[in-house]
Amino acid sequence: MFGLDIATLTALAQLLFNGLAVLVIIFLYIKQNKKRQEEYEEDRKEQKKRSDELHKNYNSIIQDIIQGVSIKHLTPKESKNIAQVEKQINDIINVILKETDASRVCIVKYHNGNKDMMGKSFLKMSMTNEAVSIGVAPMMGEFKDLFRSLLAYWCHELETNKYCVIEDTEDLKDVDVTMYQYLSVRNIEAKYGISLKDNNGDVIGFICIEYLDKKDFDLEKIKHSMKRNFPKIETLITLNGGVENEL
Repeated sequence: MFGLDIATLTALAQLLFNGLAVLVIIFLYIKQNKKRQEEYEEDRKEQKKRSDELHKNYNSIIQDIIQGVSIKHLTPKESKNIAQVEKQINDIINVILKETDASRVCIVKYHNGNKDMMGKSFLKMSMTNEAVSIGVAPMMGEFKDLFRSLLAYWCHELETNKYCVIEDTEDLKDVDVTMYQYLSVRNIEAKYGISLKDNNGDVIGFICIEYLDKKDFDLEKIKHSMKRNFPKIETLITLNGGVENEL
C-alpha cells in the first residue's frame, strides 16, 4: 500500500511489539515499585507505633520508680508467707550455729546493682540472714551491696567446686591477698562455705560458717550439720525467691 515490502513490514511490526513489551515492563516495574513503597510506608508506620508504645511504657516505668510505686505490690498473704519463710531460715541457721560451735552463720544472696557505661550490670551480693554467738558482732548491716569481685576467690571456688573450706586464714597469704586481708581485718580465722542454687542449677548465693577461733573449726561437725540442714535452707530460699522474682 505504501510501497513497503513484507520484510520492512515485519521489521516494523517487530519494533512495535518490542516497544509495547518495553512499555509493559516499565508499567509493571512502576506498579511493583509503588507497591513496595506502600508496603515500606506501612512497615515504617508500624515500627513507629511500636517504638512510641515502648517509649511510653519506658517513661511509665521510670515514673513508677521515681515515685516509688511498684508494678506489683505484695498482698498481705504474700508478705506473711515471706515472713514465715524468713523465720524458718533464721531458725535453721541458729541450729547450725549451735551444732557447729561457730561464731557466725549467715546467708548471702547474689543480685545485680547499677550498670556501667557499657550497659552491663554490676554483680553484687548482700547478707540477708545471720546468726551469731554471744559476744560476736553482727555483720549483716555492713555486708550490703558489695561487689562480688571483693571476694572473687571465694565466689569462684563456690561456683566451680560448690564448697570453699578455709581451715586457717593464714593459708590464704600466698593464695589470695584480698581474701586474706578481708578475713584478717574482721578477725575471722576459719571459714566454710557452700553454694546455694535455684531450680535451674544456677548459683544464687551461699551459706557461710565462720570462726573467730580456728580451734573451734571442725569439718566433720560442719558436714554432719549441713547434711541435715542445707536441703531445708535451699528449698526455703527457692520458695521465697518465687515471690520475690515476681516483683
